[in-house]
Amino acid sequence: MKLLIQLRTPTEMASYEGCALALTLATFGHDVQLYLDAPVFGLLMQSDSRLHGMIQSLELYDMPAAWLPEDVFSGWVTGMLPTDLASQLTLVPEVINSQDFDQILAF
Repeated sequence: MKLLIQLRTPTEMASYEGCALALTLATFGHDVQLYLDAPVFGLLMQSDSRLHGMIQSLELYDMPAAWLPEDVFSGWVTGMLPTDLASQLTLVPEVINSQDFDQILAF
């Protein structure tokens, strides 16, 4: 199953639940793509937040880099993050075909 999980809510609990679901599904062989919307950037910047640590581990779960929206803040965020975390992030592709995903979930 191919899933797109969007983290849009600026609360640690919602971001944690969405990311935990993504990592769990990836563990069981599902193709999961994370999308981190601008409201969660504040959590991503906090080195002690769960989201920060979970995003660092995407590679361990054979997950692709998380997508960031293509806006002013994305470049700023990636420039401010440690290299090991920034390497797990990429700008969202210009074209996303929602039909490429079996399900799209938003948290």
